[in-house]
Amino acid sequence: MQSELSIRLNDEGYKNWIKAGFCLQKIRDCLLGFVCTEIEKFHQFLLSTNSFLRQRICNNFCKPQGTKFQRACCLCEEWKREILKHHTNQNSTIYWDNCSPSLWPKHAWEVAKVYMPRGQAKSRGPENCDAAALLNLINFCDQFEFVERQKVIQVIKCRNDLMHSVEMSVSAEWLHNYIQKILILLQEFQHIPEAKAANKMIQKIASSDWQVQITGTDAVDTALKFTDEEINAGEIFNVELELIREWMQELCLTLEEQEALLAQHLNSLNTFKEFLKQNKKLESVLYNELQQLYTLEKKLKSGMESVKDQDGGEGKPEEKEVP
Repeated sequence: MQSELSIRLNDEGYKNWIKAGFCLQKIRDCLLGFVCTEIEKFHQFLLSTNSFLRQRICNNFCKPQGTKFQRACCLCEEWKREILKHHTNQNSTIYWDNCSPSLWPKHAWEVAKVYMPRGQAKSRGPENCDAAALLNLINFCDQFEFVERQKVIQVIKCRNDLMHSVEMSVSAEWLHNYIQKILILLQEFQHIPEAKAANKMIQKIASSDWQVQITGTDAVDTALKFTDEEINAGEIFNVELELIREWMQELCLTLEEQEALLAQHLNSLNTFKEFLKQNKKLESVLYNELQQLYTLEKKLKSGMESVKDQDGGEGKPEEKEVP
């Protein structure tokens, strides 16, 4: 594991990509307790200001589909109205299937997930979320109105750039600008002790380099250094795994919404496969996630072949055919 990791970190762009992911992890970790407390307060506020929400329970087990939530009982409809009333952008897409509406009266986190991006259905608390989910919650729920939204939006945009990087690589300039935006955002949370610690660690990441030393032809004897201190290679590998899994999940969620495999997604898949060919141990660790990704790829390719056959080999003119 360590030798493969060392070789990967010799690529400066990839190293910067991992560093950026490390910073995202620090943001998430420092906000967990704070977000949990604020959402509990928000839930109690909704219950205290609307007596209708306190007097009933949902017996219909109302269940949304994707972004649609039209057939709801009177209680869930009232919860829906209250939740939207506190959304900072009611024109944005709401992924209602993130949550189970019948749980809204008792579980604050089910309410919180309305304000998050897609793919949060299995989340049972902030500890199950990535940084993007928590940042979107802070951005879209007015319980966090004391946080300057533009600072949150800037970090979310950088995170999305990171997840959409086909090569899993960013420049030193991009990383510098990204870290500055993170540090500016963390100023909004200086009343949180965890945020102060995260600020210190992120600045350390920004000013340090992971010196990779490889000796011997088989690259077995390696060392990773963090500034002047030794750092556990396993810690870096775990950060890398979490970031790659998030990158893969982002691609899977995008593919699930597609009817055909677009050229940009095919390019991402092919580039990723080439990356895995050079990193067999990483491929082995990610086996389960890869099966989900490859199943979606196969399904979309089959769909495109069907369209091609129906159109006499022409295919849809606006879509590029898969080779």
